[in-house]
Amino acid sequence: MSDYLYKAAAFAQNAAKLSKKVSEGIVENAREFGLEATSSGHYFETSEEKIRDIRRQLDSRHDREKMDGLKRLIAVCVEMISKGRNVSEFFPDVVKNVASQNIEIRKLVYIYILRYAEQEPDLALLSINTFQRDLTDQNQLIRAMALRVMSGIRVPVISPIVLLAIKKCMTDLSPYVRKTAATAIPKCYSLDPTQKDSLVEIITTLLNDNSSFTIGSVIMAFNEVCPERLDLIHPHYRKLCRMLVDADEWGQIVIMGLLLRYARTQFLNPNPESPRSDAQKKKKAFYSDEDSDSSQELYDKTYILDPDHELLLRSCSSLLQSRNSGVVLSVVKIYYHLAPSAEAYKLGKPLVRLLRTHREIQYVVLANIATMATQRPYLFEQHLQQFFVLSTDPSFIRNLKMEIMTLIATENNITLLLRELQEYVKSPNKDFATSAIQAIGRCAIEMPEMAESCLNGLMKLLWSKNDSVVAESVVVIKRLLQLRPQDNADMIIQLIKSMEQITVPRARASILWLVGQYSENLVKIAPDVLRKAAKSFPNEDDIVKLQTLNLGAKLISFHPNDPILKLLFQYILNLARYDLDYDIRDRARLLRGLILLNGNKENSSSGTNTADEILGEENEYKSTILTDNLKKILLGEKEAPIEESPSAGRDRFIIGSMSLVLNHSIPGYEALPDWPTEKPDGSLRDSSQDESYKRSKAAKSLSSDTYEHHSAPISSAFEKNKTKRDNYNLDNFYDSTDASEDGEKTELTKASDEDTYEESSSEETSEDEEERTRLNNTKTRHHN
Repeated sequence: MSDYLYKAAAFAQNAAKLSKKVSEGIVENAREFGLEATSSGHYFETSEEKIRDIRRQLDSRHDREKMDGLKRLIAVCVEMISKGRNVSEFFPDVVKNVASQNIEIRKLVYIYILRYAEQEPDLALLSINTFQRDLTDQNQLIRAMALRVMSGIRVPVISPIVLLAIKKCMTDLSPYVRKTAATAIPKCYSLDPTQKDSLVEIITTLLNDNSSFTIGSVIMAFNEVCPERLDLIHPHYRKLCRMLVDADEWGQIVIMGLLLRYARTQFLNPNPESPRSDAQKKKKAFYSDEDSDSSQELYDKTYILDPDHELLLRSCSSLLQSRNSGVVLSVVKIYYHLAPSAEAYKLGKPLVRLLRTHREIQYVVLANIATMATQRPYLFEQHLQQFFVLSTDPSFIRNLKMEIMTLIATENNITLLLRELQEYVKSPNKDFATSAIQAIGRCAIEMPEMAESCLNGLMKLLWSKNDSVVAESVVVIKRLLQLRPQDNADMIIQLIKSMEQITVPRARASILWLVGQYSENLVKIAPDVLRKAAKSFPNEDDIVKLQTLNLGAKLISFHPNDPILKLLFQYILNLARYDLDYDIRDRARLLRGLILLNGNKENSSSGTNTADEILGEENEYKSTILTDNLKKILLGEKEAPIEESPSAGRDRFIIGSMSLVLNHSIPGYEALPDWPTEKPDGSLRDSSQDESYKRSKAAKSLSSDTYEHHSAPISSAFEKNKTKRDNYNLDNFYDSTDASEDGEKTELTKASDEDTYEESSSEETSEDEEERTRLNNTKTRHHN
């Protein structure tokens, strides 16, 4: 029994030792991998003792302590910057670790050097030799990091050294290093602009790079250093179009921006007429089910493009499916500014798809859609329901959606749109409801045939319990009635009946203006309206008082001999004479002198004074002129106010630009160049790379056709292309590029058939040789 207890105690002791050792090992490994159980907040401790301990850690021989010291130093830098303390005193200790074999330590050292190199330029130069040695390191990451840090050190003295490093790395075998070299070019240019000629030569060399990983940074450097040198793009234009799909997302955006500027200077305008008129021509052939020859001729006439112009559009079309909203907007920019207006139908669905993302992206996309809808509303007519307002939409999204819906309203969808807007009017949000009423008014103005329905719907809103809805309805009704001055008496009478329930000053002033402007059709009602307005004159708002004065003056101009009306108007003028607002007093004084000028002439003296007689005759003459032209002065024809769209003026900016979203030009914005009047020489884009690309493409087609059967002859492919082109379905618009791809594949298939036929025919008899020659001649004529 004692032996058993002794063994059990020994076993427990050994287990405790083993557990302690395992725990220490786990903690040590966690520290090595940066997975300490304690919080990383201890790095931000700024006590003097901790700061002194950093120097000891930087001088340590263990990488773990050096890394811990560098992390603490960088964290202290962030903390001390906010307190105004300079920690560049550690620069010599940090520079000593620049040659460390630990990549993580090097990264931390590079971060510190980039931050304080400008404050310690002499010490920063001590590390240049290390960076130059790293440019020949076997690890591509080290070579790229060394160049990145050298170009990031903002010391003008080292600009020649940076230039040499860029020249060395631009021929590196690693595309990552070449990409870093291209990224360093703008930094070197901003550091020393006198190096521009040398940097342009480097960019010219890098443009020959066939790596899709590198080309985006090269084009970015081109845009920063020499954006005006479009002549450098001539031999690389087709290569850029082909590499567009394989480039990274932000590289695609930069490349398409460059190709847009290039195409605007090298190709003719595909839309010689205005986009809106061209769209009307195409709209009938596209949306109708008629397959007439005239529509086919219109299609063929519209799509005559330069082959290189068509290559750009075809290369971009597949990117409409990109997950990056910036890429999709860049493709939209290409098609909107370069493609024929009939090709722009592809843009509706990709843009609508982006509306399912974050609200910030939604706002940018909707701003671009609103701008496009002002010129080409047919692009989004079939997607009206996608712009219906959701309950979770913020105000800036709601306003843009309603603006777009009014811009794309047509005879086919106006009924659905008005029903939707009527639901918005019921919203408890006053701003949203008034915006919906304004949208109804814009629909009535854009489509006069629907004005009657819109007016009837707005008249029903006069009995709403929401004062804002009633006021906005009256204002919109006033604007619509100005467009139909001959048939508005019934509407005005209904407005007068509802005036007692309307308390909003702007709405009451609008009703009084309508009664005065069209008082000729309201002979019995208008004086009574003036009587009621005179009773409440002292308690009305200033804008209502002004319209009351105008109403009285207009009625006097129609009935100059009515004594009761004159007395009523005199009473209103007397009230206005002592009003607190000086605008009302001035208006009353003006109307008194204009209308009641002939009053009280009996008090003038007898004709003994010749001067007074002359003055009296002049006054009578002036009075006669004013009386004869009083109606023209007070009741002149006034045009209905035009309510500009909030997006008005945005169409002068490029689609997808920040200036378009903000609706004003920002620094750095450049407008698109004008289209050339004469077609430039297209042979400038010919290069040896095109021939090698064609040979490689033909070789790939031959190798793939060896294992495939050719199931579609040329005629069937042509009929398929024609059928798809004539009967196009917008829901499957992403397949629009299949026709062109099928056509190319058919040509390559035909070429491979010819080669296979020639190889097999070489072993035939002389009797078959004549038949083969005849077939070859027939195919040659077909090619020609």
